[in-house]
Amino acid sequence: MSPTPNIPLTSPRLPVVYLKLVLTAACWGGVFHAGRYAVHLMSPLAAGAWRFTLAALIFMPLVAWREGWALAAIKRNALVLGIMSAVGVFGFNIGMFFGLKSTSAVNGALIVAVTPALTAVLAALLNRRAPSVMQVIGLALGMAGVAMVVSHGSLDVLLSLQLSQGDAWVLLAAFCWAIYSVLPQRFIKGLSSLQVAGSTIIGGAVLMIGFGAKAAPDLLQVPPMGAMLGIVFMAVFGSVLAYMWWNDGIQVIGPAQAAIFMNFVPLFAALIGVLLGEHLAASQLLGAALVIGGVLSSTVLNKARPASQQVEKGQGAEGVPKAA
Repeated sequence: MSPTPNIPLTSPRLPVVYLKLVLTAACWGGVFHAGRYAVHLMSPLAAGAWRFTLAALIFMPLVAWREGWALAAIKRNALVLGIMSAVGVFGFNIGMFFGLKSTSAVNGALIVAVTPALTAVLAALLNRRAPSVMQVIGLALGMAGVAMVVSHGSLDVLLSLQLSQGDAWVLLAAFCWAIYSVLPQRFIKGLSSLQVAGSTIIGGAVLMIGFGAKAAPDLLQVPPMGAMLGIVFMAVFGSVLAYMWWNDGIQVIGPAQAAIFMNFVPLFAALIGVLLGEHLAASQLLGAALVIGGVLSSTVLNKARPASQQVEKGQGAEGVPKAA
């Protein structure tokens, strides 16, 4: 990505970045409910294709108006952008939509809370720097929360590793998102966060349409009104705004720190679920508490300097050399 200056702890930009990441989590908390509703009215592939086609149609003029399309830089980064489209748009949403066919929205959102742990591991491998002690504690708490959710509070289920098919799909989605999050700062050069978001959304839309044309018989059918409203919400808030804010956060504070905010997704999903009359089990509440505890441990209680302050001269966050 384009180089970002080191951001000190007192910088006025950091609160804005944190707010955007929290709002991203709120958008995705709503996406789990909108997506679950949509996939009960149409196939998961068709829902995903409609969502990202609409998002791509918004991104194309938006990027052209705000920054312009850096076609030469996009061509140089085509391989990485293609991988990001395949895993972060196509793979993530295939896992999420198929998972939501057989698991609840709150369960799905809580399982996605494993993403920070996966992201931290991948970031450490790519950048050869281990996370701080408090980050490790926070990741462990988040993993414990996820274990509580997928086991439904049953030790026997946990020990026998019996996951529902829906839970397994959502876990696959979490792994895809972790890959999407660590790639741009390490490998993308000369593109802004907006251009990266727009390029990967458009690439993902092409993949969703291509795959859906062969496997989704309802792809060319106009969705029912209820499903269409859900698709519009997912496209505007869960794709355009959320992907822009997410890539901006990665550019400023790095993938490992940004991923911590994924733990707010289950909190917002649970709050929305209560408003919609969804029942919350005790295991889900305990899992949510553990996940939130992990967020606090990794952020508020973490005394390590942010990635943007740990860099040496001539390097970006996460120890990655800045783009020329």
